[in-house]
Amino acid sequence: MGRLSDWLREFEEILDITLFNKWLWIIIGGMAAIVILPLAIMSIILLSPSWLATVITIFVIIGWGVAGGYKEYLLHKRKQEKAKLHGQDTIPFTYVRNPDKDKEYD
Repeated sequence: MGRLSDWLREFEEILDITLFNKWLWIIIGGMAAIVILPLAIMSIILLSPSWLATVITIFVIIGWGVAGGYKEYLLHKRKQEKAKLHGQDTIPFTYVRNPDKDKEYD
């Protein structure tokens, strides 16, 4: 019985650590929301009257566009900030032509 009880105790500890981890449930909840929320919206659209379905569809399309535009705005803003930071740390590049190199190819 010693090995079996040790194995069951280890199994219980592993389950305790895994099932009560908050990030596990955050990930499971996020994945469920990604799957269930669009299905719920689609079922509401299909079960509603045509005028309400049209309004909901238009709001979904507008919300999708706003979210995409906001994402692009954040990416553009981050790119500008990186360029500004890199520009402050480096010396402006000036190209000076070496006249000795020109003579080599003549």
